[in-house]
Amino acid sequence: MQCDPCSPGTYCAGGTAAPVDCADGAWDDDADPATTCVPWTDCVPGERIDTAGSSTTDRSCLKCTNGEHTASMNASSCSPGAWVLSYFGPHQDVPSDSLHLAYSTDGLHWSALADGQPAYQLTGMGTNHIRDPFLFRKNDGTYVYIATDWTLSVNDANYWNHPSSKIFVADSTDLITFTNPRLITLTNLPGPGATPMHAWAPEVYYDPDRKLYAIIWSGNDTTGANRIYVSYTEDFATILNPTPDVLFDPGYSVIDATITQWNDRNYLFFKDETDSSGGALTGSGKDIQIARSSTLALDPATFTRWSPDYITRGSTQSRRRATEGPFVIKDPRQSRWYLFADYYLNGGVFGCWSTTDLDADPGSWTELPSAQYSFPSGVRHANAVRVTQAELDAIIAHY
Repeated sequence: MQCDPCSPGTYCAGGTAAPVDCADGAWDDDADPATTCVPWTDCVPGERIDTAGSSTTDRSCLKCTNGEHTASMNASSCSPGAWVLSYFGPHQDVPSDSLHLAYSTDGLHWSALADGQPAYQLTGMGTNHIRDPFLFRKNDGTYVYIATDWTLSVNDANYWNHPSSKIFVADSTDLITFTNPRLITLTNLPGPGATPMHAWAPEVYYDPDRKLYAIIWSGNDTTGANRIYVSYTEDFATILNPTPDVLFDPGYSVIDATITQWNDRNYLFFKDETDSSGGALTGSGKDIQIARSSTLALDPATFTRWSPDYITRGSTQSRRRATEGPFVIKDPRQSRWYLFADYYLNGGVFGCWSTTDLDADPGSWTELPSAQYSFPSGVRHANAVRVTQAELDAIIAHY
């Protein structure tokens, strides 16, 4: 008996069964009749569909340009975009240690929402203090809000006796209403002395290789040295690696990592937490450095710091600037990036540095005069998420 071969765009179980058409949303990626059809590529927020998929071709995506954005998976077109800034305040009370929001359409000039009052203030969870807020748009178009858990503490001095290995998490569809507040444990590893390891400054990124969300955070080991760890999750409820992986360890203490993705690789900006104690591996510390990886996968131990220089010191590397909590945005209209960092000794004052080449020497970034950018008063440890103009209009109307 002569069997007809399966035609492209069909699947024949075992290579011998009757052909079945690939389901809608799937395609025959290898022309092998014995393998199942695979889902089309998803265009994530910030991209639009370029070509639609079929049973024999994959869907292709294009990044939005000219300042535009998308807010959902597999959007057909981009629309004008803006940024929403998340931050906490300069005082050590609950209103300051809450989620505050601002917005910008140019990435340089930021206006407070809600007149600088909290957009979300925690109640009924310990002391209700949460810090280092970070907003991330998930692949389904909704948002997750994560932050450092400060709910065992009431101020800076008190925290050192009550560090937390948990992070705060809440959900939002619109950055107006926040639901399901919860704490999730990132690690049971010990910190120095008899205290737990702390979990500071968490941020979220999507790992396309693992198809998981990667939470990166700063943790201290039993010696007190900080490294950047990564914890993986599908749902922001369960951590898939209860013993966290070390994402980045340059051999000296580092905190406050933030990541920018460009040209299929990751760039990691971080604070050198040493205080003239890093030896030959680094400079005098307490300023912002950069490392990079070769792919978009957030794999442990794949980041390399190619220079000990500090972005925030420019051409005067011997002058400490005392910066932390960096965040980086790209101007979508041109190849230019802005790094903002918190002058942590100045009570809510930020500096700004710019480059057109992420691979340039860190000391070559240009510091912008303060007249060229502006923030609401008292901004601490900020970060920014892209939104569409329609989303921003709704947010402004609400607050």
